[in-house]
Amino acid sequence: MTERAGMYDGWFEVDRVPELLARVERRHDPEAWEELDRRLVLEHDLVFPAGFAALPRLVRLAPHSAEARGLAGRILARAAGHHGCDDLLADCAPVIAEFGRVLNAHLRSRPADYLVAFRALLAVAEEYHWANVLEDFTDDIKHVGCPHCGVTTTIAVGGFGCYSQVWDGDEELRRDLRPAAAGELTGTGRWMHRLAVRDGQQELADGIAHLFGRAECPVCACLFTVADEYAAANRPVVR
Repeated sequence: MTERAGMYDGWFEVDRVPELLARVERRHDPEAWEELDRRLVLEHDLVFPAGFAALPRLVRLAPHSAEARGLAGRILARAAGHHGCDDLLADCAPVIAEFGRVLNAHLRSRPADYLVAFRALLAVAEEYHWANVLEDFTDDIKHVGCPHCGVTTTIAVGGFGCYSQVWDGDEELRRDLRPAAAGELTGTGRWMHRLAVRDGQQELADGIAHLFGRAECPVCACLFTVADEYAAANRPVVR
């Protein structure tokens, strides 16, 4: 393990995080959780050595703590970033595997924090891109470039419809998305869809089928897989 002196947090302090973890281990402490979140995870891909060092204690709390599940998931979702903690992260491999088992059992209970836990499980599986961007498809909007003509296409999946859209002046050009059938899904999309179906999350499963299905460019009629084009443009470089 890296020496404790190197376990600095986002405020470049080494002693405060252990104190806060001790507080949340003793009792539910919203203020301590809020400060832990500020110290261990910043926006975008920023995470700190103290975050990875905290994972064993967070995972021990995870079976009974939504805050612990959420924070551990946010830390892992940034593991592809430039954190300089590769050795420390490698040391956490058994803890991360245990976190995956905790999350899988928790998802089966169809909890209120299902999407948070689902995204955390994606991070455990090193699917960092989807762990950071997956939404609940209530009204999900993404923008992708058509791989044929290059036009920026709006992809909508949600209660207002599932379609690709381009504006040509005042004229809206829109085409319905073509969701993938369950048997057509492969790889990550298949795994995500099966989890959602297993746990009775039909809206999430339908959204994943559209995300990993095909869109028609409203300008040139090119067909492309939404997830492939979106991930190619936005996927972080895994260290």
